[in-house]
Amino acid sequence: MGQSVDLIGKLVVLLAIACGVLFILTRLRLPPVVGYLLSGVLLGPHVLGLISGSDTVSSLAEIGVLLLMFTLGLEFDTASFTRYRAVVLGGGALQILLTVMIAVSAGLLLGWPPRTAVFLGCFVALSSTAVVLRSLMQQGLIDTLPGRLTTGILIFQDLSLVPMMILLPLGGDDAAAIGANLAVALTRAFVLLALTLVLSRWVMPRLLHLISSARSPELFLLATLTLCLGMAWVSHLLGVSYALGAFLAGLILGSSEYAHQMTADMAPFREVFSGVFFVAMGMLLDPRFAAAHWPSVLVVVGIILVVKTLVTTAAVGRFGYPLPVALQVGINLAQVGEFSFLIALMGVQQGLIGRGDYQVAIAASVITMMLAPLATKVSAPIASWATRITGGLLPAWVRLAEKVEGVETASPTPVSGHIVILGYGTLGRTLGEVLMTNKVPFTALEIDPTLVREARRAGHPVLYGDANSEEMLRRAGVERARILVATIPDHVMERAVVRRARRLSPDLHILTRGRRGAEDDDLYKDGADEVIHEGFEVGIEFLARILRQLNVPKQQVERQLGRLRSGRYEIFRREDFTPQGLGEVTRTLDAVRVEFLEIPRGCSIAGKSLRDAGIREATGALVLAVVREGRVVASPDAWFVLQEKDTILVSGAAEQVNHVEELLSGTAA
Repeated sequence: MGQSVDLIGKLVVLLAIACGVLFILTRLRLPPVVGYLLSGVLLGPHVLGLISGSDTVSSLAEIGVLLLMFTLGLEFDTASFTRYRAVVLGGGALQILLTVMIAVSAGLLLGWPPRTAVFLGCFVALSSTAVVLRSLMQQGLIDTLPGRLTTGILIFQDLSLVPMMILLPLGGDDAAAIGANLAVALTRAFVLLALTLVLSRWVMPRLLHLISSARSPELFLLATLTLCLGMAWVSHLLGVSYALGAFLAGLILGSSEYAHQMTADMAPFREVFSGVFFVAMGMLLDPRFAAAHWPSVLVVVGIILVVKTLVTTAAVGRFGYPLPVALQVGINLAQVGEFSFLIALMGVQQGLIGRGDYQVAIAASVITMMLAPLATKVSAPIASWATRITGGLLPAWVRLAEKVEGVETASPTPVSGHIVILGYGTLGRTLGEVLMTNKVPFTALEIDPTLVREARRAGHPVLYGDANSEEMLRRAGVERARILVATIPDHVMERAVVRRARRLSPDLHILTRGRRGAEDDDLYKDGADEVIHEGFEVGIEFLARILRQLNVPKQQVERQLGRLRSGRYEIFRREDFTPQGLGEVTRTLDAVRVEFLEIPRGCSIAGKSLRDAGIREATGALVLAVVREGRVVASPDAWFVLQEKDTILVSGAAEQVNHVEELLSGTAA
């Protein structure tokens, strides 16, 4: 366009194109970042030319970076670093160091200046937090072990941007000049950190309390923006970077009790301005240049995908995690991140790379970020395939885990008729604690060395191993087990485990964890006997609590929840998976009900025989069995004497079983 466009006009064009592209990509279940990048490519001077790389757009993009770094500081979670500090800090640092070393080695062979090689290593080392986290959340992988490790390393990479932005601009003609520049940079950083300490300890708590006491949301939001931009400006005056100051501002406020409200207030601004940032990054790409130099672009893309996958896999594996987990993390991080664009711009400004190399790097970066959602989607199947090829845990990885983490992989052979728990996270450990309390024998398999170590210290029978390994399933005694409980959050891995366990033990009762309704059919067809659906059970619990608050009788609540559960689960237990009508389910449930009921202390029937207790005569229900101190008495005769704490198995119509409950509680008329 020959004429300049005013700011409002640019924003209208930018937002309109971005809305259209985002609408299409949302229907395709792709992250918004991909839409922003594509919008930037279309809007930029190299395609439609509707918006040029003006100072206005650059300023808006810089605000987007500031808000990204500010919210990163606000949401910085030390819990993940504490729990996985070894692999997050050590593995993340090792991944960055190995990437830089490979870049330096390649630079020496190609005759690059050392600073250029280090710059390119830092450029490639960072991955995209925005794209990867959104993809992991959409695919339900954020709570898996690879997802947690990926998140931790991403945060570490984002934090590593701070020293990179301090050290990369350093230069000089000799060692003395470099040392002097380094001293100046470190002095400025020290002043900034000292200012951060003073503000966070003595100034901001009092100031925030004073501002919040005014009870004005507008004042609170304005103060938050002022601190964010103010710290960024002070950082710039000290010659460091706007982004570093914004991150430190987030850290100052993140430890306060007002952090959650600030995050909520800043979220709309962050999304809009970070969108502008990604659009501006897309505008940097020249598609014609990329098409003319496609061999170079594809080579760089291949290097990023392959080298980062291998380097990250090696770094994570170094800390005792098996090949499938390490490989999945490596694939998740095989792209260039949003903050790499800042390093690229810095490289051009410092003269470390030419315009041609810069365009190749930008093209490769945009392509890898667009491929990132697909990479996270296929990382689990590829990890599962690697598991099958390697037989699960390779002996070398097992020995490394024992050496580095001190985790034992062997344990005494479990007795027959026990329960096997696959996955010992929050869900698995809760189940294990209940089983231990009730002295029910079980064995668990967990692939996270940290969780295994914690569980074994507590005396839990947990093995370190991959649940998708046939050898590890045999060690856990699946062939002799009575029940298998799979709590694995990875759907692809869970399906493979169910198929393998069903082959090993055709009569095994398998319970699995479900997340989406569409996935339940797959698990049943693979051999699961019951799929416990997370979202459905949460909804059931919400409904139960609501009905109790409305003073609905307990028996009526339980009957309604039973109908819902039967309608949700029973239809999947038929071989043809043909849905049952809700009316048929309700009639079946009302016709027959079987319950375990405990005889409480002081109950009137304790000490009486079944004949004298008159349960059948009073209620019409049948006593099918009695459980006493773990021993089952099936079909007890009329002279069997009931005792307190006995558990009786009763069968009958719903109303009859309800009468038995009333009889035991002493409320029967």
